[in-house]
Formats: sequence, structure tokens, C-alpha cells
Amino acid sequence: MAQVTLNVNGRRYSVGCQDGQEDHLLGLGKYINQKIDELKGSMGQVSEAHLMLMASLLLADELHEAYIQIDDGKSGNGKKDIAADEVEAEKVASALESCADRLESIAARLENQ
Repeated sequence: MAQVTLNVNGRRYSVGCQDGQEDHLLGLGKYINQKIDELKGSMGQVSEAHLMLMASLLLADELHEAYIQIDDGKSGNGKKDIAADEVEAEKVASALESCADRLESIAARLENQ
């Protein structure tokens, strides 16, 4: 099992992942950090746990929207045929779900400190 260090909101987190997934996980960490930076700019001074919760909600909303787009394409309600994009959308949805799970775990640990 490989280990990577993610920098999120100025903190370093050591995270295990499958061999070969290091770059993918680092990219997800950068994406999460970008979302947190956006939230900090719009929310002002809030606790780290609150910031992690808001980032989790934002990512969960993105995941939800991706699922809606997939469902619309499968039912024929979409404006375009997403059959060719379905695999990519499922990868994005899976990645966002993993991020949301990880953020929830981090937020829970922060609240217990």
C-alpha cells in the first residue's frame, strides 16, 4: 500500500492508497484544497470543522449533480446523448464520493481533537 501526503487547508495529512493511485489521490487533494480556499474567501472566519463540513457539502452537491446528469442521459431526458461520457461521469462521481467520505472523516477527527 502506498502513502501520500495531502496538504489541505494548511495541514498535512498522510493517507494510504493503492499502489499506482498516488497521483490521482494528490490531484483529489488539490481539488479539495481549491474548494476550501474558495469557501474561505466567501465565508470569512469559521472553524476548521465547519469549513470541512461546508467543503463536504459542496462536493456532495457536485456528486449529486453528476448523478442527475447520468440519470437524465439513461432515461433519454438529457439534451445530449451522454453514453460516450457515461464512463467518465461515473469516474468523476466515484472520485467525488471518495473525497466526500474522506472529508467527513477528517471533519470528525477534527471535532474529536
